[in-house]
Amino acid sequence: MAKKKGGFMERLLMGSEKSEGYARASLPSNRWELFWDIFKGRFGKIVVLNLLILLTALPLIALIVLKHFSVLGMGASYPFSQPFGIGYLSPTSMTGYSEQIELRSNLFVYLLLPLAFIIFSVGLSGGAYVARNMIWTEGIFIANDFWLGIKRNIKQMLLISLVYSLFFYVSSLGVSFMSMAQVINPELKWLFIVGKVFTYSFMVIFTIMSLHMITMSVTYEVKFFPLLKNAFLLTFSFMPHNVIFIFLGIIPFLLLCFGGIFMLIGIIMCMILGFSLFLLIWTDFCQWIYDSYINEKHGYARNRGIYEKVKESDAESIKLYKKQIDITTASTFASRPIKPITDDELKIEELPETFGRADLERLGESKRRIYEDHEKYVEEHKDDAEFEPFKNAKADKEQEEKLKRIEAAKRELEKRDKKRKRG
Repeated sequence: MAKKKGGFMERLLMGSEKSEGYARASLPSNRWELFWDIFKGRFGKIVVLNLLILLTALPLIALIVLKHFSVLGMGASYPFSQPFGIGYLSPTSMTGYSEQIELRSNLFVYLLLPLAFIIFSVGLSGGAYVARNMIWTEGIFIANDFWLGIKRNIKQMLLISLVYSLFFYVSSLGVSFMSMAQVINPELKWLFIVGKVFTYSFMVIFTIMSLHMITMSVTYEVKFFPLLKNAFLLTFSFMPHNVIFIFLGIIPFLLLCFGGIFMLIGIIMCMILGFSLFLLIWTDFCQWIYDSYINEKHGYARNRGIYEKVKESDAESIKLYKKQIDITTASTFASRPIKPITDDELKIEELPETFGRADLERLGESKRRIYEDHEKYVEEHKDDAEFEPFKNAKADKEQEEKLKRIEAAKRELEKRDKKRKRG
């Protein structure tokens, strides 16, 4: 009778990897196959994970919306949106007004950015840890692993988030100030354009570095400054790869920049799997880097979650099996008969609770009788056909070892002769 499968909630939370029918041998053999295998097999968990991260991202989303309405509100109060001629004076010049609005909005609204990132770092801690476990194809219990990731990684994530939010705040103010100065001083336009290009470049570089720090902090135990150094190296060493995989991960968010049906699709995708999908793509990519350049060098486990496809003759399990067969074949116990335990008359004497010398002598005598009976059985059956292959294998092995000892002795004699001739 077939066993009854677990309920819907059990399969959703626990996953198929904790069921009896799950086989690790069916894991994919490369990172692309691994990603699609996880995406198809754990889609429900990816959605649940995204919802958990989305809850912690709500203050950050609210801040972005507040920034938008702040610009609209200040724009409505500035002269270029007023009904001139009905009690309002026309300004002599409106140069730099829009840039000034952007600067003031960034100056005041983004003051709350560190607080929003602190809350978001809680979701990043749990989400990045769960994404790592998914890539390693470990059993996932979303609520438990999410909470465990927060406890293990919250300190590093808080520091990363604070540093990034302060860097973003200063950079956004710098860009807004240079945009305003650019229109006020058109003769220095080229200088401010160069400054904005450098600022945007630094923002992109530090964003990629922060993403690397997030993934490394949930994979290794690294202090902040070595983490910063390693993230810097990975950012410049794999710049084209970084850009490609970040682009693939933010596609749902890029759809929000378009209007109409694309924005609607983007909103739905971001709510269902925006954050978790990005973490899954980015973590899978980073684990490829770690396997190729870090894990092997420092002795960490490589290719976790994937299996290397090898020929049957090269498989480690086959080699181990053959080695065990060789050991068994050469064993003394395999090459000689062993008497079945069927004789009721041959038993080891049991000692009473209080025993003396006579009891010990009877115990020793019973052991001796069993030993002699077994040796007699071996002598009677040593020429049986079933033990012939084992004896031949043992003899061959002994002969091989004897030849090796002879060759070693010859080499030793040759060395001694050479030394004697030199002397």
